[in-house]
Amino acid sequence: MKRLILAAIRCSLMFTAVAAFSLAYPASVQAVPTTYQYIGNPFTEVSGPYTTSMFVTAMVTLAGPLGANMPLTEVTPTAFTIFDGVQRFTNTTPGLTIRLFSFATNARGEINFWSVFVSAGGPVIATLRRDVHPLGNRGEDAGNTGQAFGANHQAAGAWRVASVADTGSTLSLMTLTLMALGLVARRFQRAAG
Repeated sequence: MKRLILAAIRCSLMFTAVAAFSLAYPASVQAVPTTYQYIGNPFTEVSGPYTTSMFVTAMVTLAGPLGANMPLTEVTPTAFTIFDGVQRFTNTTPGLTIRLFSFATNARGEINFWSVFVSAGGPVIATLRRDVHPLGNRGEDAGNTGQAFGANHQAAGAWRVASVADTGSTLSLMTLTLMALGLVARRFQRAAG
């Protein structure tokens, strides 16, 4: 009987430790990298190699998700790619002189206003939607190589969450909990037998 009581106390202590760990662990992994994808509308004004079937696309990875109801705020991406159909800039492109990424979000944390501007001296790719226009979803996308351009000054595209990195925290915590339960069951068997 005494062995059974000691096993129950050990079991209780293990469950307490697992519970404490499960409360503390998620707080340390809340900021998981989040990638946002932008797809613009086709250019309406073009010259040179740009065509009206081209548009601005972007992939922007941030250290964590954007919060809800965030005012227009400049952020620093951990990685990005922006493409206008002719030229592509990434966070590793040499000679970038300007990298501006500002976002605002709605109550669901979705990007609803933005200003993204990346330049390599003369060449530029930009997309913005700063305020609500009485005529609807107005914005501007543009690409400019210095000699040619593509632009859409009428309709802004849209951002969506492309991916949230899986840090494996859920799987790790579940595995740890199952291991603790296995140890407890084994101790109960030994104490009872």
